[in-house]
Amino acid sequence: MSGRPQDDRVTTALLEAALRELSQNGYEATTIAAVAARARTSKQAVYRRYRDKEALIAAAVGRALAAAHPGPPQRGSVAEDLRQCLLGTVRAFQETLLGGALRALVPYRDRPALAAVLEEAEAARRLVLRQIFLATPFETDMEARIDLLLGLVYFGVVLRGQTISEADVETAIYLVLGLVAPRDPAGLRGLPGM
Repeated sequence: MSGRPQDDRVTTALLEAALRELSQNGYEATTIAAVAARARTSKQAVYRRYRDKEALIAAAVGRALAAAHPGPPQRGSVAEDLRQCLLGTVRAFQETLLGGALRALVPYRDRPALAAVLEEAEAARRLVLRQIFLATPFETDMEARIDLLLGLVYFGVVLRGQTISEADVETAIYLVLGLVAPRDPAGLRGLPGM
């Protein structure tokens, strides 16, 4: 590649600035000029690295999602591995700029670069969850169990902006694993299967 060599510090500053802008101001209000100003560099520095705003945002969100990726299961306990995996994701989505950035992207998740980074992150999280469930009594209906657990995180935190507690995560895990009986649905006796 010809031209000036890229400084990794500038790239890091741009990605952090883009995530902050996105989280605080939303996708439409995030501009290349605002990101460059926040990173204390020029718009040219952005365009040397990224073809457009979508590519910059995708790179910033992808980097943050990779940093929040759960580690491999420890294989001591399915419930504890699930707890560690989900709590790490919940904390990243609730306690860092990543959660605000993801909420800002919900209406734009069908844009190609953004869709690719979000699909890759979900696939990586699903892989870790599959590794937890494989070769255990909970392997049956594994994909439905994963959908239910990820649904708590994505629907609750990303779509609704709810605060998910450690107790919420543990309750979901125990219900998905069938380790506690659901409460008696007294008011729902007329529904099939009740």
